[in-house]
Amino acid sequence: MGFNLNVITDVLSQLGSNGIVPVGLFIIGLIFRMKVGDALRAALTGAVGMVGMNLTTDMLVAQMEPATTAMVERLGWNLDIVDTGWSLMSYAWGSPVGGLLILVGIGLNLLLLATNFTKTLMIDFWNYWSFLACGALIYGATESIIWAVAATAIYMTITWKWSDWIAPIFQEASGMEGCTWPTGAIIAPAMIGFPVIKLCQKIPGLKDVKADPETLQEKLGIFGETMVMGAIIGVVIGILAGFGPIQIFLLGVNVGAVMILLPRMISIMMEGLLPISNAAQEFCEKRMHGKKIWIGIDASTLMGNPCNMTVIMLMTPIVTVMSIIPGNRMLAVASLVAVPWFIIPLAYYAKDNILHTLIAAIVVFAVYFLCATALAEAHTNIAYICGSLDSTNTLTSCLSEGGNPITWIIYKVLQIFHQTVI
Repeated sequence: MGFNLNVITDVLSQLGSNGIVPVGLFIIGLIFRMKVGDALRAALTGAVGMVGMNLTTDMLVAQMEPATTAMVERLGWNLDIVDTGWSLMSYAWGSPVGGLLILVGIGLNLLLLATNFTKTLMIDFWNYWSFLACGALIYGATESIIWAVAATAIYMTITWKWSDWIAPIFQEASGMEGCTWPTGAIIAPAMIGFPVIKLCQKIPGLKDVKADPETLQEKLGIFGETMVMGAIIGVVIGILAGFGPIQIFLLGVNVGAVMILLPRMISIMMEGLLPISNAAQEFCEKRMHGKKIWIGIDASTLMGNPCNMTVIMLMTPIVTVMSIIPGNRMLAVASLVAVPWFIIPLAYYAKDNILHTLIAAIVVFAVYFLCATALAEAHTNIAYICGSLDSTNTLTSCLSEGGNPITWIIYKVLQIFHQTVI
């Protein structure tokens, strides 16, 4: 059985999101009684949008990471925890408990659906890695399969229940009825950021600031347009990085291009997702007495919001500067690839107010920095267990899932009761 579980995790890891999305959508479409042709068309359309979206995101990262790295080198900062970015993803899939946690997750999701604890059907199998990452970190901290499974189950339960609560907000704002976004990358930032946004909406003066993209475009004219704002932000970052004139110009053009391309890729993906979501609702109304089931999809589908995109561009250099906050020991460079996913849940709740979203994002990242530092030993040990490190002498960590506060709370409780080995 261990071999079979390892095969499953290996296949999922090799397929990646671009491969898993069409297979998952096609199977779900057939389950909800779509015609084979319609299910295939919807699955492939969703996959095309996903591929385009990932290519556009990769383009953004390829442009922004060198600029931010150059800026850091100019500042001469030196912190002792190495930021390994997305590496935790490979530990999540490849940990000794990875295969088992997939089965636990699927079984738990079906159980929670059957008992009406949640409405969320998690079909976003690629993003199971966020749950597996919790299990991997707890295994790294305790070297116990039991505690890794228990922690992951708790993490999943919290995430899916919260995804029920936030779904109506995002459905109304995005027009994606019948969908929800049930991953740790969305839920934990929402848990931190929503109260901050709520506070911003009550503070005199701050609550009255009109900073949505439409208002800015009305006041600033062409300089308030999403594409132009992206280009300006790119130019400013290039200047801070010490780039030459040609590099600065190209960075501005490419960042402006991303601001236009990403929303269009997402709209293509939605052409595939919505028919399957509608089929799921029809199936439930006819065969399950009207029971509501929301399809859990990738949070990237929400990324194209203009407020979202603007704050992502602003936060990329800010996150690196935040590395010097008291209590943090990790210089954020490789983790910059994950910045967009922290911002996604905030913009919609802030009703596209760029200032409120930015303030909430800063608070969210501050929490993640401190949690990533606290979980560094667990992160380093699981990397050693998975064979990525020859020793545990050099501490490693990351922001995405490596600094998830839900995982940190579970880790802290286990530490208090002396269940950890590090």
